[in-house]
Amino acid sequence: MTNFTEPSVDRAQAQLNALSEAVRMITSELSLDRVLKRIAEIAANLVNARYAALGVPNDEGGMDQFHTYGMTDTQIEQMDHFPLGRGLLGLLLTQPETLRLDDMRDDPRSAGFCEHHPPMTSFLGVPIISKGQHLGSLYLCDRRDGQPFSAEDERMVELLAAHAAVAIENARLSEQMLKLAIIGERDRISMELHDGIIQSLYAVGIKLELTRLTLVEKPAVAEQIMSANQDLNRVIEDIRGYIRNLRTSANYSLTLHDQLEEIAESFREVASARLVMHVPRTITAVTEERVHAIVQITREALSNVMRHANATEVRLELRQTPTQLTLIIADNGIGFPMDRISQGNGLRNIRQRARAANGEATLDSAPGRGTTIMVTLPL
Repeated sequence: MTNFTEPSVDRAQAQLNALSEAVRMITSELSLDRVLKRIAEIAANLVNARYAALGVPNDEGGMDQFHTYGMTDTQIEQMDHFPLGRGLLGLLLTQPETLRLDDMRDDPRSAGFCEHHPPMTSFLGVPIISKGQHLGSLYLCDRRDGQPFSAEDERMVELLAAHAAVAIENARLSEQMLKLAIIGERDRISMELHDGIIQSLYAVGIKLELTRLTLVEKPAVAEQIMSANQDLNRVIEDIRGYIRNLRTSANYSLTLHDQLEEIAESFREVASARLVMHVPRTITAVTEERVHAIVQITREALSNVMRHANATEVRLELRQTPTQLTLIIADNGIGFPMDRISQGNGLRNIRQRARAANGEATLDSAPGRGTTIMVTLPL
């Protein structure tokens, strides 16, 4: 009898030790994205599962984020899409109760897998709930030893889920505090620019204009002063644009779709070119850093189109796959030779923003053939 129970006791003790270490690690992490990924990895190791995922629900009954563990990059790239929150995964989103199956294929509630999805058999799904709010669900498939998940596995993952709820709330609170700090700092900078620097520039402009009016006998000097005043007005408009960008980028309550729609509307108000936009209303698993990069790159690219392209039509498109986000902005304007690509700050800024988000920006243009900018950001 002792020979049969000792391995089970040893395994349970090892799981408890691993759980204790896991709790310490995830509660000390303040990045929500890293917390979610780490929880999926820890859950898999805790019960010796080959595959694990953590899904975060959205307000529409689907998945807002989906972090996986155990699948290779090649497997992910070959999949048509990440799970959409249907079948067993969707069941856990609407009825947050633990679900353990020896073979999920035999369950009538299973929706099956998308094309090129790796085969999976046994299933353990555990909700992550805090104060009645469903924060997400842990999904585990296929123990490495070929055995189905046990009641002990279920208990250990439920314990992890309880601690994961605290870690997720801590990370969310930390990010919200950081956002508030950033928004407050941006508001302070924009107020100082508007109430301080712009007002000072206006005062300089008025003095220049008064001086110009006294130089009736020196028209050449008066013309130079007028030109300087015009340059000063352009600087004021540039600063106003910078203030608008600060205030827009600080609005974290808007979705990526809504922010791009705002930029598109601003473009349509001042540009003669027709803008056609194809952006999914829901973009999943995208960090705020990448959202900010996409928004700023779009603003920079459309500004370049308006100033230089002389285009009649512009296409703005955003595509998402399980592994990357692709932004395409193409115009039918005058274009330019590729050997002039290094001139100007616009493209340099776009490339720098893409690199800062671990992505890449490419450009294709030719005289009379328009310009296409493509930015790819990894997920």
